[in-house]
Amino acid sequence: MSNLEAAKTALAEKKGDEALRLAYQAISDARIAQRDALNIAKSAELNAALLQKTTGADELRQTLSAKEQELAKVRTEVRDLQREQDKRSQTLSELQEKNRELTNKRATYSAQVAELSKTLDDIQKRATRAEAELRNYGRDVSNLRRKLEVAERMAKEEGHQKRAVVAEINSLRRQLREQAVIYTEKLAVASRVQTDKQHEDYLKQKAQEARAYVDSQPDLHPPKTGRTSLSTAQIAAGKAALGNWENTWYSKNLDAHLSYYTPGVVTDKVVIHESKEHRNKIDVQQLQSDLREMNTYAWSKVKMDTQVEGESVIGINRLTRLVTPAADENATALYNIWIREVWMHEIGNAWKIHHEVWQIYENVPNF
Repeated sequence: MSNLEAAKTALAEKKGDEALRLAYQAISDARIAQRDALNIAKSAELNAALLQKTTGADELRQTLSAKEQELAKVRTEVRDLQREQDKRSQTLSELQEKNRELTNKRATYSAQVAELSKTLDDIQKRATRAEAELRNYGRDVSNLRRKLEVAERMAKEEGHQKRAVVAEINSLRRQLREQAVIYTEKLAVASRVQTDKQHEDYLKQKAQEARAYVDSQPDLHPPKTGRTSLSTAQIAAGKAALGNWENTWYSKNLDAHLSYYTPGVVTDKVVIHESKEHRNKIDVQQLQSDLREMNTYAWSKVKMDTQVEGESVIGINRLTRLVTPAADENATALYNIWIREVWMHEIGNAWKIHHEVWQIYENVPNF
């Protein structure tokens, strides 16, 4: 029973003092209840405001997290763009270097063409001189023959001059033999000059045909973009492996050389002979057999270039060997030229060759 109800009961029972005391107590309870209600209302308002602020803070935190993610994404994109820019700069540098090499080669080829043209002019002049000398000697021989015929007729017609005529005949015959020897030598020289000229023309024609044929063929090599996912350390390790692979070849350690190939290696073998190209793919067993045969010859190193592409480090090894020495200063030596392009990638902690391209030019000038 509340103080208010107890006060009402005491008032009904005519207990004035008790009823008054309970009434005051009821008023006090009412004030306390009112104060508690106000406190509860204020607490509810505060809780609502706090909840609203907490919700706002969560939203701010979410927004901040989203912005941080966007910022991280932008930073990643900036790094990617920077790497792409670095790669393009590297590619540009490589292209500029290749352009310089091509310019130097063009200058070298121009000098060689000029030298060949000069040699051809000299040969043509020599041929012209030889032909003129041949014509002159031919006329001399004809004159001697006519003189011999006249002398013989004189010998038959004039007996009293027989001795003089016989002496003249013997002299003319001796001169004729001497002129015949000289004529034969001139013929040999002219023939050799003409042969040298034809040889030069043939070599120039075959070189042009070979270059035109090679340019017209589809590219053997996998496409190259100049992009790579390899780190600097991986590239250095790959190039070191290429160097070791190359050293095993020149030291004729063929077993160590073959250890750099994967069991499933694919090799494109191309042989160019007299402007005709023969292509075929060989498996690892045929590759081993062909390498053992090629290792029996004395190959000279021209140069070794390295490139990177994707996950591979590429080595381009150029070798040459003399096949037909030049017969003289006007002839051209012929060579076999072997270009090996190997693609290495990392397997575990080792670098292995998974693809190779051979280009073998047979009996060509050393271009």
